[in-house]
Amino acid sequence: MQEFPSRSGGGLNRLKLLVLLGCLALALWGLALPAAADDWQVTAESFVIMDAKTGRILLSLKPHKLLQPASTIKIMTAMYVRERLNLHDRVRVSRYAASAPPSKVGLKPGEVYTVKELLYALLLSSANDGARALAERVSGSEKAFVRELTRKVREWGAYRTRVGTANGLTVDGQYSSAEDLAILFRRFIRDPVLAHIIGTKYYYFPNGRKLRNHDRFLFTTPLARGGKTGYTRAAKHTYVGRFAHRDKEIIIALMRSKKKWADLRTLIEKGFALAGAPIPKLPPREEKLWSGKKVRKSKRYRKSKRKRRHHTRHKKRRTSRKRAKVIVGASTSLPTKAKIIKRSP
Repeated sequence: MQEFPSRSGGGLNRLKLLVLLGCLALALWGLALPAAADDWQVTAESFVIMDAKTGRILLSLKPHKLLQPASTIKIMTAMYVRERLNLHDRVRVSRYAASAPPSKVGLKPGEVYTVKELLYALLLSSANDGARALAERVSGSEKAFVRELTRKVREWGAYRTRVGTANGLTVDGQYSSAEDLAILFRRFIRDPVLAHIIGTKYYYFPNGRKLRNHDRFLFTTPLARGGKTGYTRAAKHTYVGRFAHRDKEIIIALMRSKKKWADLRTLIEKGFALAGAPIPKLPPREEKLWSGKKVRKSKRYRKSKRKRRHHTRHKKRRTSRKRAKVIVGASTSLPTKAKIIKRSP
């Protein structure tokens, strides 16, 4: 009786192969799974850790949630300005631009700056007045600029972003997502000029201010390559930036955080661990640094300010002396009780 070969062995091998492939798929898919905030000890409502070279998301928490982006919008403004203007083009400051609320670099109506100078103010000191001035130079008005910029970021792959202001100040209908911020920043760092500016620690602005980068990691760890911070009451703390270790680079986008620096330290450590280049635990140095909003004046500006302060103090002293003389003179002119003569009726 002829015997046919059994297929049970081949079927078992195929089953093992399917199980192995399934486990591998789950493992790869698990790297991009949203992480529980409690497990990662972060206060942010949304974040993304992205491989800067490949664009692959290593870890995320609610990456598509629409939130107010605050000043991280300024990276979009900078990219669009770079497409439309040259670095040495001149920008005249309007009254509207100069009236922007803080943070700002004190631009005055009628002043003229180069695009390059205003980009430093925009990306280091988060200048709201600089953002308005650049927007008006590109499109004629901020309203026209944000309409154009919204269309442009969609072309760049940020489909969950709507721009309402050139500087990120809170307005209704403005939003972005952590994934969009990471995608846009990956494009941002491809421009060597913008990458250099955002990684600069200090810059002397023409109006006498010494601008200091708001990204405190540039002053505390060699891993930092520059990033953009943001804060409004509606947005809380936001951030997008790049870090490098060995041959690995990661981008971290963070939204609606209550403890930005602590959250970022945790995500930097986790990001490099997932990228295959683990780092030691980062010490909490950022909170102990100066305020990122504080700016330092140049030596010449501080000297002139001291002279004005001395003149004002001397003027007040002379005024107080004059007032004292008037008071003394008035009091001595009054008759004392000893001089009063009572006459009998």
